Amino acid sequence: MTGPLVPHLHTLATRVAAAWKGVPTVLVPGAGVLHERAELEGIPAASGLLWNGGQVTPFALGDTDDAPRALGESIGQALGARPSTALVFHRTEGFDTSLLEGIAAAAPSACVFGAGAVGAGGVVITADGEERVARAVGMSIKGLASPIVAASPACRLVSELAPIDEVNAGLVLRLGGRGALDELSRGAPGAPNPGASSPLVFAALAEPDDITDDGRPRFVIRPVRGIDPSRRGVMIGPDARPGMLMAFAVRDAQTAKADLETMARVVSKNALGAAPRFAIYLSCAGRGQALHGVPDAEVRILRQRFGDLPIAGMHAAFEISPREGRPSRLELYTSVLALFRSPS
Repeated sequence: MTGPLVPHLHTLATRVAAAWKGVPTVLVPGAGVLHERAELEGIPAASGLLWNGGQVTPFALGDTDDAPRALGESIGQALGARPSTALVFHRTEGFDTSLLEGIAAAAPSACVFGAGAVGAGGVVITADGEERVARAVGMSIKGLASPIVAASPACRLVSELAPIDEVNAGLVLRLGGRGALDELSRGAPGAPNPGASSPLVFAALAEPDDITDDGRPRFVIRPVRGIDPSRRGVMIGPDARPGMLMAFAVRDAQTAKADLETMARVVSKNALGAAPRFAIYLSCAGRGQALHGVPDAEVRILRQRFGDLPIAGMHAAFEISPREGRPSRLELYTSVLALFRSPS
């Protein structure tokens, strides 16, 4: 549901509980919503999926005093040791990536993805009609084949990925044998037109062994938080560690479209031989019409690949994507597509 509906969250939850009696449901506010035919931004709207089959267990966890890792471990314990899929939504305030580490520690076999709620926390409606509000909500899904999940960033690299040589408390000092600030100055693009502001530059971080299906490094986007001219350093934060690869990047609509087309093609190829049932598409609030300049740019790409497959999703504050054998990770300016199939 979109931001304008946030003040009416309880009313909407009551109506959903009455209409979908006995159906566990999760309601999450976003900056916009989408389905397989349109993206709805800036207007009151809701999008959702109702399916049969599988076993769904909703959860709503997190008191204000809960440490993020402890909250993650609680979610992981709720998932259990057996393989499952977990859809997790957390309100923007107070989110910490140690929550994802906690989930992975308690439920290493779970496929965990999700997004950041916008404007308020989410609401869970249990099968008994009980309404629960919490800072972290979601559902465990079992009995369906594990979804095919992929992420697609909306940024174009403006410098080469190079190993981080030296970091001090999140301040990257040396990158590929050179000063990090020097690399930023070399790669940062100027303003496209006289009088226009220069594009906002981000950091792209990648693990050397984390490669996409088509052989490219799988990077995450992090903000540049500041610079230290005297030390020629760039402040990135705790995600930047020695040995990681790092480059600088800017948001770019053409790159976003091309990468989404590639991601959709790979997901479709990996689903051959199975019966797709539905998909969930979680996209950053910094994408959509603000990035592409026209409405429905991304759902058109999905529709070209998947036709009338039911899709529901939202424009989120941040995204969470899974990684095999590692904790799921926080994504920015990224879309996450999860394709659910019937058991083979």
